[in-house]
Amino acid sequence: MPVDQIAIGVDIGGGSTKIGLVSSAGAILDRARIVASKTDDADQIVRTYANAIKRLMARNPSAVPIGIGIGFPGAIHPGNMSGTFANVPALDDTPLAERIGAVFSLPARMENDGTAAGIAEAMFGKERDSPRQLLVTAGTGIGVAFTVDGKPFVTSYGCLGNAGHVIVDPKGAERCRQGCLGCLESVASADALNAMAAGFVRTNPNSAIALHSVGLGKKADASDIIFCARHGDGAAVSMLTEAGRWIGRATATWAHIFAPSIILLGGGLSAAGDLLLKPIEQEARRCGLALYLDHARFALASLGNDAGMIGAAAQIFLNSRP
Repeated sequence: MPVDQIAIGVDIGGGSTKIGLVSSAGAILDRARIVASKTDDADQIVRTYANAIKRLMARNPSAVPIGIGIGFPGAIHPGNMSGTFANVPALDDTPLAERIGAVFSLPARMENDGTAAGIAEAMFGKERDSPRQLLVTAGTGIGVAFTVDGKPFVTSYGCLGNAGHVIVDPKGAERCRQGCLGCLESVASADALNAMAAGFVRTNPNSAIALHSVGLGKKADASDIIFCARHGDGAAVSMLTEAGRWIGRATATWAHIFAPSIILLGGGLSAAGDLLLKPIEQEARRCGLALYLDHARFALASLGNDAGMIGAAAQIFLNSRP
Protein backbone atom coordinates (compact mmCIF):
# COMPACT_ATOMS: atom_id res chain seq x y z
CA MET A 1 0.00 0.00 0.00
CA PRO A 2 1.69 3.25 -1.09
CA VAL A 3 2.36 5.58 1.81
CA ASP A 4 1.12 8.60 -0.13
CA GLN A 5 -2.46 7.45 -0.64
CA ILE A 6 -5.08 9.87 0.65
CA ALA A 7 -8.65 9.27 1.75
CA ILE A 8 -11.35 11.53 3.15
CA GLY A 9 -12.54 10.65 6.64
CA VAL A 10 -15.95 11.85 7.86
CA ASP A 11 -16.57 11.33 11.59
CA ILE A 12 -20.21 12.08 12.37
CA GLY A 13 -20.96 12.97 15.98
CA GLY A 14 -24.12 13.90 17.77
CA GLY A 15 -23.01 17.53 18.16
CA SER A 16 -20.57 18.07 15.30
CA THR A 17 -18.88 16.32 12.39
CA LYS A 18 -15.14 16.20 11.78
CA ILE A 19 -13.89 15.83 8.21
CA GLY A 20 -10.25 15.32 7.28
CA LEU A 21 -7.81 14.45 4.55
CA VAL A 22 -5.94 11.44 5.95
CA SER A 23 -2.85 9.73 4.56
CA SER A 24 -2.37 5.97 4.45
CA ALA A 25 0.24 6.46 7.19
CA GLY A 26 -2.49 7.78 9.49
CA ALA A 27 -1.51 11.46 9.28
CA ILE A 28 -4.19 14.15 9.11
CA LEU A 29 -3.20 16.56 6.35
CA ASP A 30 -6.06 19.01 6.78
CA ARG A 31 -9.33 19.08 8.64
CA ALA A 32 -12.64 20.83 9.13
CA ARG A 33 -15.31 20.77 11.81
CA ILE A 34 -18.91 21.50 10.97
CA VAL A 35 -22.07 21.78 13.02
CA ALA A 36 -25.32 20.96 11.25
CA SER A 37 -28.52 22.45 12.53
CA LYS A 38 -30.67 20.05 14.52
CA THR A 39 -33.50 20.93 12.16
CA ASP A 40 -31.57 20.02 8.98
CA ASP A 41 -32.97 17.18 6.94
CA ALA A 42 -30.86 14.55 5.18
CA ASP A 43 -30.55 16.59 1.96
CA GLN A 44 -29.27 19.62 3.85
CA ILE A 45 -26.78 17.53 5.84
CA VAL A 46 -25.44 15.86 2.69
CA ARG A 47 -24.93 19.30 1.10
CA THR A 48 -23.15 20.55 4.21
CA TYR A 49 -20.78 17.57 4.22
CA ALA A 50 -20.15 17.84 0.48
CA ASN A 51 -19.38 21.57 0.67
CA ALA A 52 -16.92 21.01 3.53
CA ILE A 53 -15.15 18.29 1.53
CA LYS A 54 -14.99 20.58 -1.52
CA ARG A 55 -13.33 23.29 0.59
CA LEU A 56 -10.76 20.83 1.92
CA MET A 57 -9.95 19.59 -1.57
CA ALA A 58 -9.68 23.15 -2.89
CA ARG A 59 -7.15 23.98 -0.16
CA ASN A 60 -5.15 20.86 -0.98
CA PRO A 61 -5.20 20.45 -4.77
CA SER A 62 -2.24 18.04 -4.79
CA ALA A 63 -3.95 15.65 -2.34
CA VAL A 64 -6.02 13.37 -4.56
CA PRO A 65 -8.26 11.09 -2.46
CA ILE A 66 -8.93 7.48 -3.45
CA GLY A 67 -12.19 7.29 -1.55
CA ILE A 68 -14.43 8.62 1.21
CA GLY A 69 -14.89 6.78 4.49
CA ILE A 70 -17.69 7.67 6.89
CA GLY A 71 -17.89 6.88 10.59
CA PHE A 72 -21.58 6.67 11.40
CA PRO A 73 -22.95 6.95 14.96
CA GLY A 74 -25.35 4.05 14.70
CA ALA A 75 -26.05 0.64 13.23
CA ILE A 76 -24.75 -0.11 9.73
CA HIS A 77 -26.90 -1.77 7.08
CA PRO A 78 -25.46 -4.56 4.89
CA GLY A 79 -23.39 -3.11 2.07
CA ASN A 80 -21.98 -0.28 4.21
CA MET A 81 -23.89 2.43 2.36
CA SER A 82 -26.39 3.48 5.04
CA GLY A 83 -27.26 3.07 8.69
CA THR A 84 -29.95 3.56 11.28
CA PHE A 85 -30.55 4.08 15.01
CA ALA A 86 -28.20 7.06 14.81
CA ASN A 87 -27.31 9.99 17.04
CA VAL A 88 -28.39 12.06 14.03
CA PRO A 89 -31.93 10.77 13.34
CA ALA A 90 -32.23 12.69 10.07
CA LEU A 91 -29.62 10.34 8.58
CA ASP A 92 -31.43 7.12 9.50
CA ASP A 93 -31.75 4.89 6.41
CA THR A 94 -30.26 7.57 4.14
CA PRO A 95 -27.84 6.07 1.55
CA LEU A 96 -25.26 8.54 2.79
CA ALA A 97 -22.12 6.87 1.44
CA GLU A 98 -23.65 6.41 -1.98
CA ARG A 99 -24.79 10.02 -2.13
CA ILE A 100 -21.52 11.55 -0.90
CA GLY A 101 -19.49 9.28 -3.17
CA ALA A 102 -21.60 10.26 -6.18
CA VAL A 103 -20.89 13.96 -5.64
CA PHE A 104 -17.16 13.34 -6.05
CA SER A 105 -17.23 10.22 -8.27
CA LEU A 106 -15.31 8.37 -5.58
CA PRO A 107 -15.89 5.03 -3.86
CA ALA A 108 -17.40 5.55 -0.43
CA ARG A 109 -18.43 3.31 2.44
CA MET A 110 -19.55 3.54 6.07
CA GLU A 111 -18.48 1.92 9.31
CA ASN A 112 -19.94 2.32 12.76
CA ASP A 113 -18.03 5.17 14.40
CA GLY A 114 -16.76 2.97 17.23
CA THR A 115 -15.56 0.38 14.73
CA ALA A 116 -13.82 3.14 12.79
CA ALA A 117 -12.02 4.30 15.94
CA GLY A 118 -11.00 0.71 16.62
CA ILE A 119 -9.56 0.39 13.12
CA ALA A 120 -7.54 3.59 13.64
CA GLU A 121 -6.07 2.43 16.96
CA ALA A 122 -5.28 -1.02 15.55
CA MET A 123 -3.57 0.38 12.45
CA PHE A 124 -1.88 3.53 13.77
CA GLY A 125 -2.15 3.71 17.58
CA LYS A 126 0.66 3.18 20.08
CA GLU A 127 -0.71 -0.27 20.90
CA ARG A 128 -1.01 -1.41 17.27
CA ASP A 129 1.25 -4.41 17.97
CA SER A 130 -1.33 -5.83 20.41
CA PRO A 131 -3.16 -8.50 18.39
CA ARG A 132 -6.54 -8.43 20.16
CA GLN A 133 -7.67 -4.90 20.95
CA LEU A 134 -10.89 -4.00 22.74
CA LEU A 135 -11.63 -0.29 22.43
CA VAL A 136 -14.23 1.32 24.68
CA THR A 137 -15.25 4.76 23.40
CA ALA A 138 -16.94 6.67 26.19
CA GLY A 139 -18.62 9.83 25.01
CA THR A 140 -22.17 10.95 24.28
CA GLY A 141 -22.87 7.23 24.10
CA ILE A 142 -20.61 4.26 24.76
CA GLY A 143 -19.24 2.24 21.88
CA VAL A 144 -17.17 -0.92 21.84
CA ALA A 145 -14.94 -2.17 19.03
CA PHE A 146 -12.84 -5.30 18.81
CA THR A 147 -10.03 -5.82 16.31
CA VAL A 148 -7.97 -8.94 15.65
CA ASP A 149 -4.64 -8.47 13.90
CA GLY A 150 -5.71 -5.02 12.76
CA LYS A 151 -9.08 -6.03 11.31
CA PRO A 152 -12.47 -5.29 12.88
CA PHE A 153 -14.52 -8.13 14.32
CA VAL A 154 -18.21 -7.57 13.65
CA THR A 155 -21.16 -9.44 15.15
CA SER A 156 -24.08 -7.38 13.81
CA TYR A 157 -24.90 -4.00 12.29
CA GLY A 158 -21.29 -3.17 11.45
CA CYS A 159 -20.06 -3.46 15.02
CA LEU A 160 -20.38 -5.55 18.18
CA GLY A 161 -24.12 -5.07 18.11
CA ASN A 162 -24.99 -2.36 20.61
CA ALA A 163 -22.58 -3.34 23.37
CA GLY A 164 -22.89 0.04 25.10
CA HIS A 165 -26.43 -0.94 26.02
CA VAL A 166 -25.39 -3.99 28.04
CA ILE A 167 -27.61 -4.02 31.13
CA VAL A 168 -25.51 -3.32 34.22
CA ASP A 169 -27.96 -1.82 36.73
CA PRO A 170 -31.00 -4.01 37.47
CA LYS A 171 -32.38 -1.23 39.68
CA GLY A 172 -31.86 1.46 37.07
CA ALA A 173 -34.37 4.28 37.28
CA GLU A 174 -33.28 6.21 34.18
CA ARG A 175 -33.56 5.21 30.56
CA CYS A 176 -30.82 6.09 28.12
CA ARG A 177 -31.74 8.31 25.18
CA GLN A 178 -32.32 5.22 23.05
CA GLY A 179 -34.79 3.81 25.57
CA CYS A 180 -32.87 1.12 27.51
CA LEU A 181 -33.48 0.86 31.24
CA GLY A 182 -30.43 0.14 33.38
CA CYS A 183 -27.95 -0.07 30.49
CA LEU A 184 -24.37 1.17 30.66
CA GLU A 185 -25.14 4.31 28.68
CA SER A 186 -27.84 5.26 31.18
CA VAL A 187 -25.33 5.40 34.04
CA ALA A 188 -21.87 6.09 32.63
CA SER A 189 -22.01 7.96 29.31
CA ALA A 190 -21.43 11.69 28.89
CA ASP A 191 -25.22 12.04 28.77
CA ALA A 192 -25.43 10.35 32.18
CA LEU A 193 -22.65 12.55 33.59
CA ASN A 194 -24.36 15.64 32.17
CA ALA A 195 -27.49 14.72 34.11
CA MET A 196 -25.40 13.96 37.19
CA ALA A 197 -23.69 17.35 36.99
CA ALA A 198 -26.98 19.19 36.53
CA GLY A 199 -28.55 17.48 39.53
CA PHE A 200 -25.48 18.08 41.68
CA VAL A 201 -25.24 21.83 41.06
CA ARG A 202 -28.94 22.31 41.82
CA THR A 203 -28.27 21.26 45.41
CA ASN A 204 -24.66 22.48 45.56
CA PRO A 205 -24.67 25.92 43.88
CA ASN A 206 -21.35 26.90 45.43
CA SER A 207 -19.50 23.74 44.48
CA ALA A 208 -16.44 23.75 42.24
CA ILE A 209 -18.47 22.16 39.45
CA ALA A 210 -21.17 24.81 39.67
CA LEU A 211 -18.72 27.71 39.83
CA HIS A 212 -16.69 26.38 36.92
CA SER A 213 -19.72 26.05 34.68
CA VAL A 214 -21.01 29.50 35.66
CA GLY A 215 -17.58 30.95 34.87
CA LEU A 216 -17.88 29.55 31.37
CA GLY A 217 -21.44 30.82 31.01
CA LYS A 218 -23.01 27.42 30.44
CA LYS A 219 -24.92 24.64 32.16
CA ALA A 220 -22.88 22.18 34.17
CA ASP A 221 -22.00 19.04 32.27
CA ALA A 222 -19.48 16.21 32.00
CA SER A 223 -16.69 18.55 30.91
CA ASP A 224 -16.99 20.46 34.20
CA ILE A 225 -16.79 17.20 36.14
CA ILE A 226 -13.61 16.24 34.30
CA PHE A 227 -12.02 19.67 34.72
CA CYS A 228 -12.76 19.83 38.43
CA ALA A 229 -11.68 16.23 39.02
CA ARG A 230 -8.36 16.91 37.33
CA HIS A 231 -7.94 19.84 39.72
CA GLY A 232 -8.58 17.72 42.79
CA ASP A 233 -12.28 18.32 43.56
CA GLY A 234 -13.49 15.35 45.59
CA ALA A 235 -17.10 15.39 44.40
CA ALA A 236 -16.01 15.38 40.77
CA VAL A 237 -13.53 12.57 41.39
CA SER A 238 -16.30 10.53 43.01
CA MET A 239 -18.56 10.99 39.99
CA LEU A 240 -15.86 9.75 37.62
CA THR A 241 -15.10 6.85 39.95
CA GLU A 242 -18.76 5.83 39.94
CA ALA A 243 -18.91 5.99 36.13
CA GLY A 244 -15.65 4.04 35.93
CA ARG A 245 -17.01 1.27 38.11
CA TRP A 246 -20.03 0.84 35.87
CA ILE A 247 -17.83 0.73 32.77
CA GLY A 248 -15.49 -1.68 34.55
CA ARG A 249 -18.31 -4.14 35.19
CA ALA A 250 -19.31 -4.04 31.54
CA THR A 251 -15.68 -4.36 30.50
CA ALA A 252 -15.32 -7.56 32.52
CA THR A 253 -18.27 -8.97 30.60
CA TRP A 254 -16.79 -7.99 27.23
CA ALA A 255 -13.42 -9.47 28.25
CA HIS A 256 -15.11 -12.79 29.03
CA ILE A 257 -16.46 -12.85 25.47
CA PHE A 258 -13.51 -11.51 23.44
CA ALA A 259 -10.39 -12.28 25.52
CA PRO A 260 -8.56 -9.07 24.57
CA SER A 261 -4.82 -8.63 24.95
CA ILE A 262 -5.36 -4.93 25.64
CA ILE A 263 -8.35 -2.82 26.65
CA LEU A 264 -8.23 0.78 25.47
CA LEU A 265 -10.29 3.71 26.69
CA GLY A 266 -11.13 6.36 24.11
CA GLY A 267 -13.86 8.89 23.39
CA GLY A 268 -14.47 12.29 24.92
CA LEU A 269 -14.58 11.06 28.52
CA SER A 270 -11.07 9.62 28.16
CA ALA A 271 -9.90 13.22 28.72
CA ALA A 272 -10.27 12.30 32.39
CA GLY A 273 -7.27 9.98 31.98
CA ASP A 274 -6.44 7.74 34.90
CA LEU A 275 -9.26 9.27 36.95
CA LEU A 276 -11.60 7.20 34.78
CA LEU A 277 -9.29 4.45 33.52
CA LYS A 278 -8.13 3.28 36.96
CA PRO A 279 -11.61 2.64 38.42
CA ILE A 280 -12.52 0.87 35.18
CA GLU A 281 -9.54 -1.45 35.51
CA GLN A 282 -9.97 -2.01 39.24
CA GLU A 283 -13.65 -2.91 38.90
CA ALA A 284 -13.10 -5.11 35.86
CA ARG A 285 -10.39 -7.08 37.67
CA ARG A 286 -12.52 -7.26 40.83
CA CYS A 287 -15.56 -8.60 38.99
CA GLY A 288 -14.01 -10.57 36.17
CA LEU A 289 -12.35 -13.94 35.73
CA ALA A 290 -8.58 -14.04 36.02
CA LEU A 291 -8.37 -16.35 33.00
CA TYR A 292 -9.54 -13.47 30.79
CA LEU A 293 -8.15 -10.46 32.63
CA ASP A 294 -4.79 -11.43 34.12
CA HIS A 295 -3.07 -11.12 30.77
CA ALA A 296 -5.01 -8.10 29.56
CA ARG A 297 -3.51 -4.64 29.87
CA PHE A 298 -5.49 -1.41 30.27
CA ALA A 299 -4.39 1.82 28.58
CA LEU A 300 -5.68 5.08 27.19
CA ALA A 301 -6.25 5.12 23.45
CA SER A 302 -3.51 7.16 21.82
CA LEU A 303 -5.32 8.88 18.95
CA GLY A 304 -7.83 10.79 21.10
CA ASN A 305 -10.78 12.40 19.37
CA ASP A 306 -9.05 12.02 16.01
CA ALA A 307 -9.47 8.24 16.07
CA GLY A 308 -12.93 8.30 14.51
CA MET A 309 -11.87 10.51 11.62
CA ILE A 310 -8.63 8.60 10.98
CA GLY A 311 -10.46 5.28 11.17
CA ALA A 312 -13.24 6.46 8.88
CA ALA A 313 -10.59 7.15 6.22
CA ALA A 314 -8.60 4.02 7.10
CA GLN A 315 -11.50 1.75 6.17
CA ILE A 316 -10.85 2.85 2.59
CA PHE A 317 -7.20 1.77 2.81
CA LEU A 318 -8.15 -1.46 4.57
CA ASN A 319 -10.71 -2.39 1.95
CA SER A 320 -8.45 -1.42 -0.96
CA ARG A 321 -5.87 -4.04 -0.01
CA PRO A 322 -5.70 -7.06 -2.32
